[in-house]
Amino acid sequence: MEEPKDPEANIEVKPESPPRESSASAESSPLAESSTSPIIDTNINANHVLSNAPTMSGDSPAMSAVQTQTDTLVPVKHKSENGDEKAAILGTVVNEENKVTESPTKNGHENGEQLGIVTGIGESKDRMEKVEDVRKKASVNAVKNVYQNRGLIDTRAPFESVKEAVTKYGGITDWKAHKAQTIERSKQIKLEVEKLHEEIPLYKARAESAELEKSKLLSELESAKQQVEELKHSLEKAQTEESQARQDSELAQLRAQEIREGITDESSVAAKAQADLAKVRHTSAVAELESVQLEFQKLQEQYSSLVIERDIAVRKAEEAVTTCREVETKVEELTLELIAANENLESAHSVHLEAEEHRIGASLAREQDYLTWEKELEEREEELKILNEKYSSTKDLKLKLNAATSTLGKLKTELAAYMETILSQEMMGAGDEGTNEAREIKRSIEEALGKAKKELEEVKGNVDKAKNEVEILKMANVSLKLELDNEKAALLTLQQREGMATIAVSSLEAELDRTKEELEVVRLKEKETREKIVELPKMLQQAAQEAEDAKLAAQSAQEELKRAQDELNHSKPSLTTTEIRLKATFKEIEASKAAEKLAEDAINALQESEQTIIEAASPKGITLPLEEYYALSKQSHDAEQAAHEKVENALAQVEEAKEVESKCLEKLDEACKEMERKREGMKVALERAERAKEGKLGAEMELRKWRAENEQKRRANEAAARAGSVNPIKSPGHKAAFRRDEKEEIHGMVRPEKELPVLQAELKLRRKKSFFPRVIMYIARKKAEGAR
Repeated sequence: MEEPKDPEANIEVKPESPPRESSASAESSPLAESSTSPIIDTNINANHVLSNAPTMSGDSPAMSAVQTQTDTLVPVKHKSENGDEKAAILGTVVNEENKVTESPTKNGHENGEQLGIVTGIGESKDRMEKVEDVRKKASVNAVKNVYQNRGLIDTRAPFESVKEAVTKYGGITDWKAHKAQTIERSKQIKLEVEKLHEEIPLYKARAESAELEKSKLLSELESAKQQVEELKHSLEKAQTEESQARQDSELAQLRAQEIREGITDESSVAAKAQADLAKVRHTSAVAELESVQLEFQKLQEQYSSLVIERDIAVRKAEEAVTTCREVETKVEELTLELIAANENLESAHSVHLEAEEHRIGASLAREQDYLTWEKELEEREEELKILNEKYSSTKDLKLKLNAATSTLGKLKTELAAYMETILSQEMMGAGDEGTNEAREIKRSIEEALGKAKKELEEVKGNVDKAKNEVEILKMANVSLKLELDNEKAALLTLQQREGMATIAVSSLEAELDRTKEELEVVRLKEKETREKIVELPKMLQQAAQEAEDAKLAAQSAQEELKRAQDELNHSKPSLTTTEIRLKATFKEIEASKAAEKLAEDAINALQESEQTIIEAASPKGITLPLEEYYALSKQSHDAEQAAHEKVENALAQVEEAKEVESKCLEKLDEACKEMERKREGMKVALERAERAKEGKLGAEMELRKWRAENEQKRRANEAAARAGSVNPIKSPGHKAAFRRDEKEEIHGMVRPEKELPVLQAELKLRRKKSFFPRVIMYIARKKAEGAR
């Protein structure tokens, strides 16, 4: 912040800090507060106001001047834009020598004095000197009073700009530039990443070449180590041969000196030393043979342990392959079970719908049959009433006929009596007068007889007619009875059919219940299959983990095989060292034999010299008994045979070790081949698992498509069946036709229980025939694609 040049231009009057009132006058004079510096330390004490200052007129003790004193001068340091530190000293100068007088005539102000507050910023030296003088003149009491009433007012701006605020708190102001910088940095990073990606294969190739060189160097190192060991063994062998040759030469020299001196074999030190040397060499050779045998046994044990580990690794790999195959079979079985469950569910749905349709049709047919049967029964009842009326009329006619026959018999008897009376009268021969009357009576009687005959004929005709009607009625009654029997039989058959229909309905309901139970079972199976499907990824993950474990086991087996190969490679130099040691022992044995021969030659020479000396001294020689000679020869022969046997045994052991080594190498090669085969099997198993996953997903998609198509077909078939399943109500016509139609309807509508499973089986077979070829073709297609 720049300092203002004009001291009075920076005077501010704060509304929050009102001016102080003096105790002398009631009128208040405004006090101007200086606010040029950032921090103002202000205090105005009323006790320091001089109320008795003389005015220009000198009359009233009015307030002529106000003496203000500053409590302290607070130096504030702040940085400007240029970065230089400046000290701003705020001072309120009070008790000035110049008194401000009030003239009412000139100035026009009321009885009060003007407070003159001079504020300034220490730019000039004079101002600073005045401030220092005021500070020196300020009394201690004034300072104490100032400290009691001191207040701090911070009038500086908290931040000069937004940039300053942001930079103060560690932010960024130039957001566009920062964004551009970030974009450039991201581009540079991307370029560097691309360069790194381009350099990665180069470094990989370098690393592979370095590894190859490292393997070559390691192989060269191992060969060099083997050569060094062989050279060491050859050096040791040469040193031992040299030491043995020195010892032999020294012994030969000693023996020559003894021979020159004429020392005998028994008292010769060289012969004894030579024998001791031969024994020591023999014992050392035996000890080396034993150490070689121990090392060979250790190698055999190591080889057996490696073979066992290799067998364990092979078993683990086989187990992993078997587990993978089992998982594949489980996945296939689960997919087949899922397909079968879906098919069973859909067939159960279709059977349920068909059973409901059959039940609805049977109920409708039964209602229609009930209506027709009721109508027919009403008609039969009316016909029976008519027949009963006819039968009652026939009974009345029979009664009339019987009455007519009785009256006719009476008339016949009367006629016969009358005829007898007439005949008797004629016989008696009445007179002529009586003839006319008799004639009239005859005529009347003949007329009556004619009338009676006519009436009889009519009655006979009526009787015949009545008999015919009675016969007709009997025939009608018989026919009606037959019809009633037939109707009763039809009713019984209908009742039986109703019972059968109820049984069929109950069986259908039972089948519906079974289908519902099967549906529930299928739903439970679906839930289980869904849970299994949910668990399938877990199973697949487990299978993948098992495959990874098998891979790791195979890798560990490979590492173990590599270790075994390395150990065999390490054991090869040990075997070579053992062979070299064996050769060295053989040479030592040969050297010991040569030394024994030399000793024997020396002994023989000494014996010959002694014999010559003895023969020269006395003609008799030293004689040994045959038993001692044979025993000594046997001992020497046995020792030679034992030495030869030991050498042969050592050679056989070496050959066995070589054969075992070759067998080990062959087994290692076979194990490597088996591991490669198992790797291929694992790859094939993983590929099969992936194909099984793909096949499962494809089968699920095919199932969904097939379900959608079947649902559409089923809905279309249901709509068509509903449109064509309106059965017309049959009007009862002729009896036979009605019965035939009735029987056909009953047989058509009410199907027996034996036919329903056949229909269900046919539907299932149709659906299975329509679905399974698709699945088989889909699996074959996937297998063909996988084979490609």
